[in-house]
Amino acid sequence: MGRWADADLGKTQLIFVTLDSNVDIGRKEMVNIPQKHIGVYHGGKVYHYSNTADQVTSESPDSFFNKFQALYAGNQGLFYGWIPGENLMLDIQSEPHMVSADKKFELPDPVDGRWKARLVGEPDFFLVGKEINDAVHKYHGIYIPGSSYWGERYRAEDYRSSLRTWATLLEVTGACESENYFNLVNTYDRAKFTFGFYQLAAHTPQDNLILMFHRLAALPDFKGYFPELELRNGRLFRVDDSGAATDLEQEFVASNGERQIMLFMNYLNPQRVPIDRQEVLQAARLIHWTEHDPAARLAQVRAAVDILQRKMSTRYAQKLPLDGKSDIICAIVADIFHQGRSTFAAVKPLLNSANPVDALLSVNNAAWSGRNNRLRAAIKVAKDEERLGQKHYSAATNEFV
Repeated sequence: MGRWADADLGKTQLIFVTLDSNVDIGRKEMVNIPQKHIGVYHGGKVYHYSNTADQVTSESPDSFFNKFQALYAGNQGLFYGWIPGENLMLDIQSEPHMVSADKKFELPDPVDGRWKARLVGEPDFFLVGKEINDAVHKYHGIYIPGSSYWGERYRAEDYRSSLRTWATLLEVTGACESENYFNLVNTYDRAKFTFGFYQLAAHTPQDNLILMFHRLAALPDFKGYFPELELRNGRLFRVDDSGAATDLEQEFVASNGERQIMLFMNYLNPQRVPIDRQEVLQAARLIHWTEHDPAARLAQVRAAVDILQRKMSTRYAQKLPLDGKSDIICAIVADIFHQGRSTFAAVKPLLNSANPVDALLSVNNAAWSGRNNRLRAAIKVAKDEERLGQKHYSAATNEFV
């Protein structure tokens, strides 16, 4: 924000008039008083709602200011401000040498709908994703088809020494979500951006992908890959060249009543349609970092296990009688609710059935037989290797004993 005399008149922006002393430009703050009026400046005119006319009217900035200078008490000031969320759009340059980030990516036009990227200085391009435009299911974005999966994979054995049984619970759900590929991305559904072997989605406040970003922010390469992001007091901000900061964790209520962190979603993927270079760049950044840095993979694992352990203790074990149940049952329950294919009311009686494992592995089978079959196969592998079927859940300690 700033004084209107300093505004870029070629830009669409907010324009507001209020008592001059009410605005602290240095702190970018305005005192909330009744005598203020806000409009949208576009193409040389101010569009604003007129209470008197009970409609949107337009006029020049000078006319807008003079009107309220006459109506309001005291000496008024005229100011500009950016539209909330407008600085979420990145300036994607076609020439890498024009990019200020330490990690510069080439993003050529897609061929047959397949987007590839290359870090400047490296010899090879890598697959970022393939376009999908399915109007029936409202899928618009990129994803990596199963036949094109590539890269590093999560293995429970690599983390078992520190995560114990939890490492295997992550692996069986990862097998269903992503075949445990660390770099799997999709941008086509309502979450707008989902990433990783555990498929962490961007839309959920204080959960999933935003928690992975919190961990990534502590790593030395964070600013190299995401120079416009900062973690401030435990919240992720987008900071532009002027120093203006947008809290990406502000919560909004979506049309379906769900609370979402829409600014974070829009930073990663500005619009569902059309597919644009910003969502491809964000995916390329995460894929490249994940492939080349074990610390980035560990951040993903730590975020996933934190989520799993927290939900097991505060949700699943609170709603269901899991205390004393086998690690196999807990693994199935965790997968059911990670994907969201059933309800606590439907699952609870199955825990006391004659064969709870088979009953749980058939939950909502008419719609999710493929998922249930993949989970059944992953459970069998872990059981045969004696990584599951050996311990039971203790609700008191949130551990397997």
